[in-house]
Amino acid sequence: MRIVVAAAGSRGDAVPFGALAARLQEAGHRVRLLTHESLRDLVADGVPTIGVASDPAQLLTGPAAAALRRGDLRGLNRTRGEFAAFLAAFHDPAQRELAGAGLLIASTMAIAAVDAALERGVPVIRAHLWPENTALTGPMPLLPYGWRIPAPLRRGMRAGLRRVEPYLAGFDGGWVRGRLRLRPHHRAGLTTHTHGTMFALSPLLLGAEPVGGYATGWWTGPPEGGLSAATVDLLSRPGTWLHIGFGSMPQTLPEQVLELVSAAARRVGVRAVVQLPGAEGLDDGTVCGIGTEPHAALFDRVALSVHHGGSGTTGVAVGAGIASVVVPHLADQFWWGHRLQALGLAPPLLPRPLLSPDRLARRIEVALRAAVRRRCAEIGERVRAEDGTGAAVRFVECAVADGGRR
Repeated sequence: MRIVVAAAGSRGDAVPFGALAARLQEAGHRVRLLTHESLRDLVADGVPTIGVASDPAQLLTGPAAAALRRGDLRGLNRTRGEFAAFLAAFHDPAQRELAGAGLLIASTMAIAAVDAALERGVPVIRAHLWPENTALTGPMPLLPYGWRIPAPLRRGMRAGLRRVEPYLAGFDGGWVRGRLRLRPHHRAGLTTHTHGTMFALSPLLLGAEPVGGYATGWWTGPPEGGLSAATVDLLSRPGTWLHIGFGSMPQTLPEQVLELVSAAARRVGVRAVVQLPGAEGLDDGTVCGIGTEPHAALFDRVALSVHHGGSGTTGVAVGAGIASVVVPHLADQFWWGHRLQALGLAPPLLPRPLLSPDRLARRIEVALRAAVRRRCAEIGERVRAEDGTGAAVRFVECAVADGGRR
C-alpha cells in the first residue's frame, strides 16, 4: 500500500513519525514522509522524505508560542495568522503526494494535510503523541491548567475548543448584513479522521483515562548509538548524576536558567549533565554542559531527568526506568507531567514560570526517594517490552482492511 505520513510540529514529532515510516517500509509498504525541511535530517536513512517550507523553530520563538505557553486565547487569536501559515504549509505538498496514495497517517497539527486527503477521498488515520479527548482529567494543550477547573466546566470548555479547531489553520469571511460569518480554510480539526486514531504512547501511562483510540506504545527506531567519549568520562566520576535539559524549548534568559538549575543541583548535593543554551563545555565539578547526545544512552547512566515533558523525552525516561522532574513550557507537556505524578513516576510538575532553585531542589529530592525509583524501575521494565511501531503497523493494516470500522 502507498502511504503518506504527515508530521507537523517540532523535533519531537518528526522523530517518532520517522520511526513509524521506517517500520511501515519494513512491512512492505511504500511510504513518503512529509515534514518540515529543517527536520528532514532527523529521519532515518532510507525513508523518502518531502520537506515542507515552514520552520517550527521560528514558530516556537514567536508570539504565537508565547501565547500558547501562557494559555492566552486572546493572544492566540491575535497571532492566528502566524500559526495558520505554519499549519497551511502542508496542504499543497500533501495534495501532490496523496495522488495515488491509499492512506494518510497524520499528526495532530497536520490539519491541512488531512484536508487535502479529504478532498482527494484518501482514507485518514490520525496519530497523536498525546490524548486529545475532551473527557480527560488532566490538562489539554490549549488549557494547560485545565485540571484545576471543575470537571463539568472543563469538559464544556474543551468541547468548545474542539469546535473552533478548524479555524486554527485560517479562515475566510467577514461581516454579512451585520453578522460575522466565518468559514475555515480547512474543514479538518485536530482529531478529524476516517479510519481510526492511534496514540504513540504506552497504555500504561493512560490508566483509566478515556482516549477514544488505540495506544500502541512509544514509537522509537533502532538505537541511535552510544555516548561521546567526553560524556562517558564525565559520568564515570563518582556521585549521583542527573540530566537537565528542555529539548527544543527556547529560553529567553538562558544564562539565568543555567544558574538556577546549577544552584538546585548544589543544594541537593548531586551532579548534573546539562543540555541548555550556553552550557556546552561548562565543567565546574558539579554541573557539566554537554552537546547533543542520544537520550536512550544518556538516561541509562543517570538517576533522573529534569525535562520539559515532551512526549519523546518522557517516553525515553519512562523506558529507561528513571524518575522525571517535569518543567512544562506549553501544550501537551502539562499533561505528561500530570500523568507521571499520578503514576508515582515524578513529583508535582513545576511550570517553567515558577522555576526556582528551591522548588526544583525539593522536587529532585522527592524524585530520588527509594520508593519513586523502585516504581520507575518497575514501569520501565514493562514499557521496554512494548513494540510501539509494530503495534501501529498492525493497527494500520487492520483499519484499512476493515474499512475503518474501529
